[in-house]
Parts: sequence; C-alpha cells; structure tokens
Amino acid sequence: MKTTINPLVGLARYESWKSEWVKKDTIDEFSYISSKCHPEDVLLSCKLFFPDFVVVGDGVFLENKYDGNVFECWLKQFGGDLQATEKMINHTHLYDVFEGCSEDVDDRVFEQLAVAVALSWRLVLSDKFPGRKFTVDISNSDQDYGPVVTFWQVA
Repeated sequence: MKTTINPLVGLARYESWKSEWVKKDTIDEFSYISSKCHPEDVLLSCKLFFPDFVVVGDGVFLENKYDGNVFECWLKQFGGDLQATEKMINHTHLYDVFEGCSEDVDDRVFEQLAVAVALSWRLVLSDKFPGRKFTVDISNSDQDYGPVVTFWQVA
C-alpha cells in the first residue's frame, strides 16, 4: 500500500466518538465523516487545499492574501526580490485559519494539516502552472505562530 497521508494522530474528537461504538474495528475516518461532517464544511475546506491564485507580472500569489498595495510595499522592502515577496505574501499560519476554534487542539493535528496543505498546494501549483517550479515550505519554529505553509517560485 502507498499512503498519501501518514496515519493520523492526536485526533481527540475522533477517538472520543469512536470509543462510543461497540464494534470499533468497523469504524474508520470515513465513518466519522459520514456521521459528523457536513458536506458544506468539507467543500469550504477545499478553498484551503485548492486555493485560487493571482498572477501579477511574474509573481504567483494566493488570491485571498493578495493586495496590490501590500505587494508593492513588500517588493520595495525586499529590493525587488520577487521570490521573497511571494514567500511573505503567501505564508499562511494554520492557527489563524482556525482562529474560531475554541477547543484545545493537539499541536500534532496542526502539524499534520500543514503537511496535507503543502502536498495539495504542490499538486495545484503544478497543475495550474506546468511551466513553473515552486517551493512549498512548512515551518514550525519557536519564532512562528504554529505551523506555517508558504510557497514561492524557484528561479
């Protein structure tokens, strides 16, 4: 078997739900989705995994992050370095994406989510821009506010 996403860990809500079942061996992630997830929520999450892009000159940016004035400011601050500007504008803090979540979420969930987002962005960027090469990066250092995913073009 070739896995796309490593086995999931730290799923407190899923494990709590699964523990309520008598035949736990017949319950899996798809059972949880079927029972607990609304199709609109799943569909809306596709905007995170399969984002829209804006192309400005030679730059590629997440549509929901792009602002012309901010672009000009960062491009100037980085001395015309388009890669640095893409990296800055496209960075996405996963804690911010889920800022409305009042539950205590295991950090491993956000780390796994970052891996999934990065994988999907690589696939989408490759599909939408077949003649360009991109780096999709995950960081999660002490200086970051949780896992961060970003991308930029390779010159």
